[in-house]
Amino acid sequence: MNNPMDSNDQEPQRKTLQDFYNIPANLRLKYIAIALCAIIVAIFMSMIIWHDDLSPKTYLFMRGCAGLVAIAVGIIVGALSYRVFSAFIKQK
Repeated sequence: MNNPMDSNDQEPQRKTLQDFYNIPANLRLKYIAIALCAIIVAIFMSMIIWHDDLSPKTYLFMRGCAGLVAIAVGIIVGALSYRVFSAFIKQK
């Protein structure tokens, strides 16, 4: 059976989207999102390592900070996706 997702028409679109993702402003957003994810991982790793030494207030504060950074990641990835796909649609 022929799967419509396996068609060769997908390759030019994928290449065009890759070009839009590689624009310097969009790469900057991508790297910011990756850095924020690394910050979230660092916060959670420090919470795991020093679990016994942290006060409950500090523990909740760190979880709150990780949550806020996760919201920022969502906003940045959403903005990146919007920029790429709006440029892709305008190009067509």
